Amino acid sequence: MGQDSSKTLFKTIGYILLILQLIICIIVGIRKQGFHEDEYYSYYSSNRTAGLFVTDRQWQDTDTIKDEFVVIPGQGFNYGLVSTVQSWDVHPPLYYDILHTACSIVPRLFSKWIGIVVNMIAFVISWLLLSKLMDILRVSDITKLLVLAIWGFNPMTVSFVMFTRMYMWMNVFVIGCALLHIILLRAARAVENTILLSDSKSMLVFWLRYMLPVMVCSYLGFLTHYYYLIFFVFMGMCFTIWLLFRRSGRGNRFSKRLIEAVIYVCSCAVSLGLAVVTYPSAAAHIFAGYRGTEAISEFQDIANFPSRLLFYTGLMNNGVFAGSFVIIAVLLLVGFIVLKIRVSSEYMMLVITGVAYFMVVAKTGLLLGDTSNRYEMPVYWLFVLVIITALELLLGELAARIETGKLFSLNIKEKMDMISRGILYVFCAFLILWGLGCDISGSNILFLYQEEGAKVQYARDNKDACVIVMYNSATPDKVWWITNELMEYPRVYFVSQENDEAITDEAICSSNKLIVYAADDDNKEKMLNMIVDSCDNLGSYEEVGHEENWTTYEIVGKGEPAH
Repeated sequence: MGQDSSKTLFKTIGYILLILQLIICIIVGIRKQGFHEDEYYSYYSSNRTAGLFVTDRQWQDTDTIKDEFVVIPGQGFNYGLVSTVQSWDVHPPLYYDILHTACSIVPRLFSKWIGIVVNMIAFVISWLLLSKLMDILRVSDITKLLVLAIWGFNPMTVSFVMFTRMYMWMNVFVIGCALLHIILLRAARAVENTILLSDSKSMLVFWLRYMLPVMVCSYLGFLTHYYYLIFFVFMGMCFTIWLLFRRSGRGNRFSKRLIEAVIYVCSCAVSLGLAVVTYPSAAAHIFAGYRGTEAISEFQDIANFPSRLLFYTGLMNNGVFAGSFVIIAVLLLVGFIVLKIRVSSEYMMLVITGVAYFMVVAKTGLLLGDTSNRYEMPVYWLFVLVIITALELLLGELAARIETGKLFSLNIKEKMDMISRGILYVFCAFLILWGLGCDISGSNILFLYQEEGAKVQYARDNKDACVIVMYNSATPDKVWWITNELMEYPRVYFVSQENDEAITDEAICSSNKLIVYAADDDNKEKMLNMIVDSCDNLGSYEEVGHEENWTTYEIVGKGEPAH
């Protein structure tokens, strides 16, 4: 088979692999039954109409609630409002603009599939960029397919396709940043023997061709998530150091390299400056917002760094590498040191940037259990790529150092090549099959909330009942954590748990059955008794469901069983 035919075959297999991974995302998406509170916020802050609010002792139509999570006719493609709403919080607006665009195409629709499809688009772009990056790094076709399979079927990758937040799109720009810097490094190396800066026209062409894409990527990445800045800064530092201290070619004096480095740094600064000019709230978010100040204060507490690093390493170890990361990473590190294996500047730049990002985020990210994977997920692809290619390089080096001999008519080195390849393929197959197993079974997949299906069905079955939402006035925003259930009823009645006066609403007092969603609070029992006492027709209450911060009760007529 010729080289062109072989390339075509591997490319075809790659696209088939991509289609299979998208099918897996759809299958997993079908299982998703509920939403994380931040997902509700994504829809709300992208499509807000009048603002969510609760008013004690008043009814509210749930269509009014739904209007805050969908685009209503006449309000589509309103990107100014999206930026304004984000300025009130601590996030940049680009992802919300993308989600708002998708919601504007299908107005009045509130669906998990809008967020999932938006993230599937990001998944495809990330897949293609990662494939291109490995082409430039000259990763072999087989290893490239293995890396794409491991990453694409990985439960954490699929989890964040399910998560209606900005992290899959941040992944796009992180991979894009890495790819464009590797391209830039190769381009700079190719012209290092020319006196580039003596020809202003050549310099302009070079800048437009290679630096402008880096600037655009950085501009968009920064406006997607502020953590992008961490990856970009470390990548930029590595590239600047390479620019300054790479081996000089003809006419490549240090003064010339210094000017190139200044041009690069200034170009990057311009891209970030333009992002801040476009979205002025960014500076306040980073330096004065509650998340920015929390992150800065975390750096002052060095004592907790080991525990935080262990926490985030454990998340990646269990969520991405099926418990094998720590062992493999230690073996690779020891092997590279003992055998004194050297790697390319491009490879080293990726490793340093990925590790630095991981450590900084481990020091500043929120500790939210398994969902904290969100902060490190944008570099999980990099760790998969590094682990697999480093393992391939180490095994190949070991095989190459075996003395030549005969064994079953095969050269020992050839035999070792087969063994080393076998070890690599077995490890990759283990990760791929483990990921597929997680995808198919739903284990290790985050943000599905399959238990919510029964709760929504309960609400659907009781849609004609009178419904009371008994909220904690200190945290009224948590009312919207049960939006998917509340939307099944035509209207709901809000009651503050701080107001224990008897209910006088005629519809409530004359009802033979009430459904109460009660926020967890110290006086919850007292309020439930107050509702029973307010209604002559009602008897005792019974718990019928529980979720984070909320318990569902049925209050039925005297002597009647709850259902």
